[in-house]
Amino acid sequence: MATESEVSIGGSYLGGTAKYVGDQQAMLFNASDLVARGNIVDGSMFRAYQISVRELRRRLEALGYSLTHVREQIISTLQKGYKELKQNERPQCRSFLDYGCKITVEQLIDLVRQWKEEGKKNYNYMAQFDLSDFPSTMLDFIQGCSSEFLLPSQNIWIHGYHFERLLCEVYSDEEIFQIDFTQLIKAGYYEPDDQPFTNEFDRLLSHFNPLSLRLMEKLKEEESEMLEFKTVVSSNPTKTIAQQLPKYLIGFLNGKGGRILFGVTDAGIVEGVMLNREERDQLQRNVGAVVSSITPNFPQAAVEINLRPLISIGAEIEDKFVIEISIPSGKANEMYFYSGGDTWVRHGTSTCALKGHQLFVHICTRYSSADDLLRVVGQRAHVAMEEIRRLEQDGERSKEALATKQSELLALRKSVSSAWELLKETDLICPMCDSPLAIRHSFTDTISIGGKDIDADLEYIQYECGYATRDDRDQPMSLCSKQSQVTTK
Repeated sequence: MATESEVSIGGSYLGGTAKYVGDQQAMLFNASDLVARGNIVDGSMFRAYQISVRELRRRLEALGYSLTHVREQIISTLQKGYKELKQNERPQCRSFLDYGCKITVEQLIDLVRQWKEEGKKNYNYMAQFDLSDFPSTMLDFIQGCSSEFLLPSQNIWIHGYHFERLLCEVYSDEEIFQIDFTQLIKAGYYEPDDQPFTNEFDRLLSHFNPLSLRLMEKLKEEESEMLEFKTVVSSNPTKTIAQQLPKYLIGFLNGKGGRILFGVTDAGIVEGVMLNREERDQLQRNVGAVVSSITPNFPQAAVEINLRPLISIGAEIEDKFVIEISIPSGKANEMYFYSGGDTWVRHGTSTCALKGHQLFVHICTRYSSADDLLRVVGQRAHVAMEEIRRLEQDGERSKEALATKQSELLALRKSVSSAWELLKETDLICPMCDSPLAIRHSFTDTISIGGKDIDADLEYIQYECGYATRDDRDQPMSLCSKQSQVTTK
């Protein structure tokens, strides 16, 4: 027996690859399809990847290989040959193309049935010289060959699993489709415990749906400033996601934007989240509610939700997904807050809460002037006041919610007061008229202290009103224009 892998269906030989398993049909198997029996010592060893014809048909259908599709792709490939006929004077080429482009599904099945009944195990090289044997040439064409004599060029050939799909119609469901690599182990190309295939079919199937992911695969992407992985272990996944979402959504809004993948571990392993139809609808509502609770407002449509299906053992898992939520970056010179006044920012792979002085410092670095800072806090206060007015109209029904909003407004006013004091302490506003800082310049100059000249680090500060100071001067460098106007009046 030749030292090669052996591809067969129902015991009929389909081909093989010497030395290593490199057959095109390898893509139709997964690691779980391995059948391993016996050992090499007593000669009882058998190693092969096997699936039933029923399963082969199901997998090919999942890849789009319906009988109608098989026929249409054969015909569309042959039709390309008509464009090359002008450079080719052989009349038999047109005749063969006419024959092939009119072929029916039933005729294609009859071709492979005849192949099975004749027990054709080897390629008949001489058949290509019979220019009237269209069926044999068509059979070769379905298997991936191109006729040198009945086709206008060697570029007219078909690639895929069309032949295998047609074979499913002439073999019974329980017969076996397999790749046997026992002889390769005996020849020393593989060890007895080697497993040449991983989940090849799952990988192939995932290519047909760009959104799909394979269960337990490790993503090539890693967590970053714009990508967050979150596992969801909960009997109520939609509630858990809604609780986790504000932190990361606002963190991305306050930065460059990004994506959250719910159902992926920190190590990038795809686990997925079970969501039935009702839960999927609830997820959409929950995400919308979170977005509506963020100030300042932004369009709900800006947050995209993609349910990415999971593939395992040759099929999409029902009701199991990785939930991908894409968030845009927020507006420039804007800071986003949750309904209770909380906010977060993204640093590397971490999302950090900001409160008190940390929040103030962050906002000062983000906004171009003190006016911008106070405008943001003022906007939050305005939203709270509008909400209070609405709740007051509802009367007794909204008494509890009204009390909450009033407390929030009081906290905001305290924030404005605290921020104003901090602005004064950090020289961000004019001490005379509260105008914003315009210029802050640090420099080194030589000054005389006690008769000695020393180099000192000094700072020059100027505000939009014109008021300016310098560390080594007791008096202002220039006066506040707004203060002068008040004094004159």
